[in-house]
Amino acid sequence: MKTKFLFMDINGSINDDDDDDRYPYQSILNLYESNISTDVIASQLDINQIDVVNTLENIHKDKQNKEKNIIDASFKPKNEMINSVSEFDIENSIKDIQKRVWTRLKAKPIFNIDLKDIHPILEKIVNTNVYLVILYVDLVSSTKLSMNLPLKRLTPIIQMFTQEMSLIVDAYGGYVFKFVGDGILSFFFVADKDNLYLPCSKAVDCAYSMINVIEKGINDILEGNGYPELNIRVGIDVGENAVVQYNIKTNCNKNNKQGREIIYKKNSNNQRYADKKANIQQKSQLDILGYTINTASKMTQYAKPNQIIIGSAVYDKIDKDKKKHFKKIHLVNESWDYIDNSNGNIYGIYGNQLII
Repeated sequence: MKTKFLFMDINGSINDDDDDDRYPYQSILNLYESNISTDVIASQLDINQIDVVNTLENIHKDKQNKEKNIIDASFKPKNEMINSVSEFDIENSIKDIQKRVWTRLKAKPIFNIDLKDIHPILEKIVNTNVYLVILYVDLVSSTKLSMNLPLKRLTPIIQMFTQEMSLIVDAYGGYVFKFVGDGILSFFFVADKDNLYLPCSKAVDCAYSMINVIEKGINDILEGNGYPELNIRVGIDVGENAVVQYNIKTNCNKNNKQGREIIYKKNSNNQRYADKKANIQQKSQLDILGYTINTASKMTQYAKPNQIIIGSAVYDKIDKDKKKHFKKIHLVNESWDYIDNSNGNIYGIYGNQLII
């Protein structure tokens, strides 16, 4: 039986009428990038040369569209800070935060973050490698907090910490991607990987503001209400990451009233499969994979309370005024074994000097 291939249409979407067919554009691209001519590719894959050429053109257009989406997201005017390194209005912010913290401690715990949903943006760049500045922040000694505080007192603290740190990320033009236990994974888009100064500087300034808010704002309210003070650790790194999508198929009721799309075969020749698939719905889940996420989160293990640690890729891009506050951390007999791909040595990390 002759293999049936699917190709990208003019909009970059898949022409699909059979779930079991394979999508060969990656094979075409791999062969083309190996300097194999389009006529030979067509012969090897037993397809028309015109289809090969059209597929390569659409792949190129799709790549251009995704690059444009990355640039658009990077420069999206969330606020005036998005395209400049500006001072965070720490004094007024602390006053507003203290009011919110006090309210949460006295009233029913709430979790209400009005942030821009990042998923529609990531969906436009799925299967694309993108440069991101990763900022990971977590609580120090959260396990000790959970052991010493009842849940009804612990819950408002965790919710308050998560909300206030997320709002600071948003204020600096970053995006909160996910909450990981007592940690927050966020990132800043890089529009031009050859110009990392702005996103790296914004991430470092964002981290300083987080610590200022904790030390000068939140802890005063916590201590005044009999709660232990909070401390955080921040890890920042920059590099290439991949946006990936997982499609999860789950069984659902035929009388599903949630308005979700039912996945089934539309081809009349396969109608016998309709009943079998009528109770299956597809849900997509997005994730970001990359070396940078691992290093940024791992860095926090070596940070002291309320300390920022940055990778050498970030350190190299920030200005002299910021650099003078950071010193290289020399780890002896530690489990830090990440390699700097630029030179093959152990990847360097730098910590800001704490004020005692």
